Amino acid sequence: MHPALVPDDVVRLLADRGHAVGAAVGTDGAWWVAQPVGDDAGTPVEVQVVRVPADDRLRHLAGLLRGVEHPHLARVLDVVPLDAGRVAVLVEHVPGPTLAELRAARPPLTDGEAVTVAVPVAEALGALHAAGLAHAAVAADRVVVRPDGFPVLVDVRGALTGSGSPDGDVRRLVATVLGVLAPVEAQLAAGLPDLVRLRPALEDVARAAVPTAQDLVAAAFAAASPQPVHIPAPEALAGAQVALAGGRSLPRAPAGAPPARRERRPRRGRRVPVVVAVGLVLVAGGVLVMRPTLAERGDAGPGVVPASASPVASTTGPLPTDLQEEVLAAAVDLTRRRAEALAAASPGALDDVHVPGSPALARDLELLDRLAGARSEGLAVQVASVVPAGGTGDGDRVVAVRSSVAAHTRVATSGERTPVAETGERTVELVLRRTDQGWRVWDVREPAGPS
Repeated sequence: MHPALVPDDVVRLLADRGHAVGAAVGTDGAWWVAQPVGDDAGTPVEVQVVRVPADDRLRHLAGLLRGVEHPHLARVLDVVPLDAGRVAVLVEHVPGPTLAELRAARPPLTDGEAVTVAVPVAEALGALHAAGLAHAAVAADRVVVRPDGFPVLVDVRGALTGSGSPDGDVRRLVATVLGVLAPVEAQLAAGLPDLVRLRPALEDVARAAVPTAQDLVAAAFAAASPQPVHIPAPEALAGAQVALAGGRSLPRAPAGAPPARRERRPRRGRRVPVVVAVGLVLVAGGVLVMRPTLAERGDAGPGVVPASASPVASTTGPLPTDLQEEVLAAAVDLTRRRAEALAAASPGALDDVHVPGSPALARDLELLDRLAGARSEGLAVQVASVVPAGGTGDGDRVVAVRSSVAAHTRVATSGERTPVAETGERTVELVLRRTDQGWRVWDVREPAGPS
């Protein structure tokens, strides 16, 4: 990292302790890995800077934080006031990819892998809570998975702001774990309803009035047995790091070449009908107006059952009306086309749904690998609503899509037929990116839980 990008007071602090900044961590510009300098080799440390006044309250919280020791919580070495109302937190450096990088480089975690991550992190939160602290930032980019599969909760700055709460931490951890699991409809479409156990167990924890870390531990262990976490090859992790950082290299995982482009598989000749209802309510700004459905406009596409006239919202908010309606309509259309591709077990068709190299495409290709050519006859996705859910720093648009999957039949290549039960309505967030070919799906994620 260029020295000019590191604040002078951080440089001085590290020099006094025999270290120099080696690289930035994350994307907030206030978190660095520092390497030892000089002949006496030391160990790397991390510097996390937070804007908080150096008063008695900070000294109290810092004392509590330094007193918390847990194997799955990054060890705090010191808390030092800086200039301009900022504080530096020196913690041990934990090597390895973050959970976000891990997920971007590989298929969804199994229930057993997720338990291996969730339980230790919940126990680390329990240690913080017992000390009268809250983490306040439990997210996939705040959990590092060491090369040996050992998860560690990092970035302890939130504990010094006093802005979090123990039950908020638990709900954030539930949302984080749900975000690295396969979507439930994917498991059901694959004919694996018996494997959908961890998700509802964690959702029950989040719905509790005041969930505790121990509640999460008990629910996770009751739902699935721990399994070792699979760590992808270094080149796959390197590609995921670049994608997540918007081109900035992150130093936690080994660097390597980007993953090779996956060859497109041939399209299957048979088209499996997929029913997707498109007469739905598009909600934005609370103003509803009558507009033609997608089918009535003539662009519903094959296999779509048109609905009678249905209310579609005029779209007000951060985007111009026409563009907002375009994004919402794209979310419906891409939901339909994704269902068609999965039902037909067609990797090639997914190229018309997802952004090349995106996390969503990687997950769906892995799902098709697990399906081993099996098709889904009668797969009907009923979209109940699409709601604008903001944007991202990369200019992508986020749409909350609430839908359900009707009962259908999974047909293996051997001809064996397996009934798959219907699912209740569920909401996912589509992260849509504008490309030369129109809007495409970059990611499919769980909505953030309440804090």
